[in-house]
Amino acid sequence: MPSQAYQAQLVSRSEEFLVFRLPWIGFALLASPVPAVVAASAPTPVASALVPASPALTLSDAVARALRGHPALKAAAYTLRVHDALRDQAGLKPAWQGTLEAENWLGAGRLNGVGALETTLRLGTVIERGGKRERRIGQADAEKALVAAGQDVARLDLLAEVARRYIHVVADQEGLALTQQATVLATRAAQLVEQRVRAAKAGEAESGKAAIALARAEIAQEHAEHELDSARVALAATWNARVPGFDRAEAAFFDLPEPESLDSLVAALEHSPDLTRFISARRVEDARLALARSHRTADLTLNAGVRRLEAGNDQAFVLSLSLPLGNAARAAPFEREAEWRRDAIDAEVDAVRADLYRTLYALYQELLHARTQADTLRTRVIPQAERTLQHTEAGYALGRYSYLELVDAQQQLLTVQREAVDAARDYHLFFVELERVAGRSLGLAVVETVQ
Repeated sequence: MPSQAYQAQLVSRSEEFLVFRLPWIGFALLASPVPAVVAASAPTPVASALVPASPALTLSDAVARALRGHPALKAAAYTLRVHDALRDQAGLKPAWQGTLEAENWLGAGRLNGVGALETTLRLGTVIERGGKRERRIGQADAEKALVAAGQDVARLDLLAEVARRYIHVVADQEGLALTQQATVLATRAAQLVEQRVRAAKAGEAESGKAAIALARAEIAQEHAEHELDSARVALAATWNARVPGFDRAEAAFFDLPEPESLDSLVAALEHSPDLTRFISARRVEDARLALARSHRTADLTLNAGVRRLEAGNDQAFVLSLSLPLGNAARAAPFEREAEWRRDAIDAEVDAVRADLYRTLYALYQELLHARTQADTLRTRVIPQAERTLQHTEAGYALGRYSYLELVDAQQQLLTVQREAVDAARDYHLFFVELERVAGRSLGLAVVETVQ
């Protein structure tokens, strides 16, 4: 099992990424609590008055928990240890071999018995030439670096997934606030209807419709509570927990940061782990090619020992050297394999780069649209819908508007508020995807670019 110090080193490395790059998550979800959709209208849930509130969760808290508790990151410690062992294996020198030979005994004629026995004790080994051991170690180091690069990509994916689930929790909190407001509006409409019924200005049919609308609003609120609970559990799963341990996620949901320019994001692609991992992959093939070329140089097999000749009661030293032939021809297919693998990696880099640019461009356009939609709804449409509802409620009380017009004004306000929540949620999700594609959430200090 990896030592605590070793696991702590992995966690510390991950947290360094956050110190550098948590601002990329940028959508101001770290700044302040979620503002109410309509502060004056959203009631406090009854449960909050009965159950002590758990500490509010911030995005940095969620990310830190995921980095410490996600099973895949814990498994990474074992994987790196495996490659440490593989490096040790690659650095092993050829083993020494002891050989005992007995000749010329239990034969026929004068070789009968052991009188002519010749006994040889040899000690031998392979003398590697061409730097094979160093090449094996180089390949093991390159393979470990490739695994580490893959883990960086996995860590990047995890951080992005935590951010996505956190956004969904915050969006579902806003959705619950909307359903609570819908219940308040339905209750208010029912009260206005009852006043008109008592004044003989409306019939029982309108009262029944108002009661049905209120019941449906309460059902929608109950469903929104379940959706929020599910989103909390999904977020907690990223740190391998079944119980969320928090009641509320804190965020400035409607603060939409200005995105970077498209050019700067495109420039950042070259430092994305999705591309830089190909550097490690190419180094593996370079190391494999160097090892294959080292096999052009044949290794010597050395044996030395002592021979005992029973017939003359004599002893003598023996020495042998062997050298295989045709090594250059045998190494050629392995060299071609490494070269073709390297060429395939170069071609794959171009394909991935093109796909990343296409994805980045499309996400950027959607991001701009979501920002425009959210800003327009909150600055122009929602205030107008609120004024329209106030005017309609006052007019309904005076008999100037019908019940259907009152309900329509309420639904119009709730609809545009829902659209504003959806637009803000989409903006944050697109922001996360953009930063994920550009590789910003890790903050890796990569200075190389893929050629």
